[in-house]
Amino acid sequence: MIKNKALNPLYFFVIAYIALQAWIFPTVYKIDFYDIFFKSVITITIFLLLIQLNKVKHNREVHKYLMSGFFFLFVTLLTTTLDEIFVQPWLLKVLFKDIGQMIGFILVSIGINNWIIQNSDQSSKLKQLSEIDELTNLYTRRHFNELLSNVLVTQCAEKESFSILLINIDNFKLINEQHTQTGGDVVLKKLANKLSDCIRKTDTVARWGGEEFIILLNNSNDVIAKQVAEMIRAKSELLCVEYLQDIINITVSIGVATYQNEVKSSALINRVEQCLSEAKKSGKNKVLVSGNKG
Repeated sequence: MIKNKALNPLYFFVIAYIALQAWIFPTVYKIDFYDIFFKSVITITIFLLLIQLNKVKHNREVHKYLMSGFFFLFVTLLTTTLDEIFVQPWLLKVLFKDIGQMIGFILVSIGINNWIIQNSDQSSKLKQLSEIDELTNLYTRRHFNELLSNVLVTQCAEKESFSILLINIDNFKLINEQHTQTGGDVVLKKLANKLSDCIRKTDTVARWGGEEFIILLNNSNDVIAKQVAEMIRAKSELLCVEYLQDIINITVSIGVATYQNEVKSSALINRVEQCLSEAKKSGKNKVLVSGNKG
């Protein structure tokens, strides 16, 4: 049972339309029950679909076109079905079958087209949300992992080297405690901007999570990667972040790892995470390169 009161007029229309034809028009000489059955099934299907359209009522523009279009199509099919029972005049057939069908298809086409456009826009926005970190406007960890997996496939084919830099803000918990989380967010934004300025257009920087950032350096090796990491470490140390009336100074620790025929991205990430961990344990504000820990 349909409980939606908004649908009551539709039921009344169907009953009134059938009753009006039964009252005004005579029945045909011979009823073709075969045609009536199949036309009735199609008509009822459209009617049920018309009822289900209330589920997209939140989208007013799409709902308006689809509801109007399917209503015209329903009236067309209902008229066609009743034409097997009653002797309908020519004008009624033209208005409610030919013209109604044309209008219905046009409105439904417009509604579906708007729906496709809206869903496409929404999908693009959702994709962007999954790829871009809202706070720092950098790529997300998920997007970076996808990129790294693709790069690994390319490196296996072209045998070109690349490096990964994993950057952690030292004592970030203390910054949040002293300057609140809002102050910490300001630090993250400032450092994110600085990291973007320190890399080439062919490189990629992303927020790895919390106070950690990760960079992929294309066409790189341990020497180049260490130089870039040391530049980032030095510039971060000179970065003075203004928050309210305070100046927040930061340092970073950086782990560096260069591609060494890893098949899985997780193996490369594990190496750079180990380097970062050792850099933190050995006093922070340091750069440590995998395979060159002395």
